[in-house]
Amino acid sequence: MAKKNLLESLIHSMNQSELKRFALYTKTYASNKSYMDLFKAIKNNSVHKIEKSTNKYAQQRRYLYRIILESLVQKNDKTIESEVLFLIKAANYLLKKQLPEHAYQIVNKAINMVDRYEMIGYHLQLIEIEKQIRMYIDPKGYRSDEEIFEEEVNLIEKQKQLQTLKAIFNHIYNYKKQYGYIDLGRWNTLYREIREMGALTTVNECYTKRAAYHHYYSQTLLYFVRRSHRKSYEYSKEMIKLDPGPLTKQEYLNGYLEHSSSCLTLGRTNELLDTLSHVKDLHDKGFFGTYDNISLKIFYYRANNELLAHVFNGDETKVRAKLEEINKEMDYWGDKIPIAMKVILATGLKLGYLALGEYKKMSKQIHFLIGNYKPGLRLDAYEDGLIYNLMYIFMKDDLDYMENQAQKAYKHFKQMSIKDNIDLDFKLDVAKLFLDYSKMKMNKTDFLNAYKKLIEFKLSHFDNYFLEIDYPYLIWTNSQLTGKAFLETARDMAKTHLNK
Repeated sequence: MAKKNLLESLIHSMNQSELKRFALYTKTYASNKSYMDLFKAIKNNSVHKIEKSTNKYAQQRRYLYRIILESLVQKNDKTIESEVLFLIKAANYLLKKQLPEHAYQIVNKAINMVDRYEMIGYHLQLIEIEKQIRMYIDPKGYRSDEEIFEEEVNLIEKQKQLQTLKAIFNHIYNYKKQYGYIDLGRWNTLYREIREMGALTTVNECYTKRAAYHHYYSQTLLYFVRRSHRKSYEYSKEMIKLDPGPLTKQEYLNGYLEHSSSCLTLGRTNELLDTLSHVKDLHDKGFFGTYDNISLKIFYYRANNELLAHVFNGDETKVRAKLEEINKEMDYWGDKIPIAMKVILATGLKLGYLALGEYKKMSKQIHFLIGNYKPGLRLDAYEDGLIYNLMYIFMKDDLDYMENQAQKAYKHFKQMSIKDNIDLDFKLDVAKLFLDYSKMKMNKTDFLNAYKKLIEFKLSHFDNYFLEIDYPYLIWTNSQLTGKAFLETARDMAKTHLNK
């Protein structure tokens, strides 16, 4: 059937029930009722010849056809997925009405969309409808049965690869959740496991952009847990460069949030703030929806990463504003904030209060970290709290209490100690240093210089000579040695340590 006759045949196929649905739909939803004159003219076979040659007439025909379909197959919203579902329902409906030519037009339109947005599941559904249509008609000028079969096989391969890459990502993510940072031996075990699962060597092996997204995300986490932060950053940077069209909004959001963390681990504070500003703009416009779990997740990343960036930049005005914003948000969310999230928020808050010299508030966050640790929560946050506690006691100049707390910290790090683990070696040495100082085995200046030397030695083993957990220790020791305020010291250090 010629394409120009599709509208006429659809209108003449409508029964009384469908005509009523169309009339109700146009009264309730459709705008621009001028097309109704065309509908009546076609139904009554009274279209004037002169009208048929105008662009306005062609536009009215396309709009009318669409409105009729929408009235027969209700469409929920304006998302791509809703549009594809609408077209699938429309094709099935038209097939039941014994209008296979109409259904074929719809299927081909839908296939172009799902191919563009890599909606493999829907693509396979549409091929099934296409097979049914071809049982009734044999349209000329379209692909052969062999081509359809080949496309179906390719789609199944793409789907299989995507599911494999998702499984690999989840496996790495669970390692990160369970262990945080891992030593080389455990990392080699993880690497071997994902290779056996089917991990790809390069992104060029990916069949789709969504597959590339999951490949990049997996590699970002894989090198993050090893503390190879530059490689992790390089992968997350490539991840956010991908065409967002085929990605879900959740995938798009997760990519940007993960990249903000990659920026933090290298001290790229300017890029971090730009990245999270982009996320905030999209969220404010409703791009990610209004779900509580999405809003809470964005708050969490922005609260921690932006506060640390402002502290590292030495920007007092922005540190104060961010602390006020975080506290308001925490009051708003209340018990909806899980304990694991509160622990990480406390790590940022204690640093913010230290930077402003609000030591009582800092102490409150430290005691929250130490008092709420249990298996399954972030061990690194607890251990960071132990070290900050010793720094707080140092500023209070309470040597008796420092000896007590340093002894406890030393005992903990000694129990956790693993041979040739630079992180645990550092923490054990720091606890021992505070313990020696509390016993007056050295003066204050010698203690601070020794502490600074330990920090610089550790940082020298990592990309950019930077670690977001340990860098504040260096700011603090320099501040104590020079007598300058914490944020003034941070500003001075930012010139040589950040945004490399």
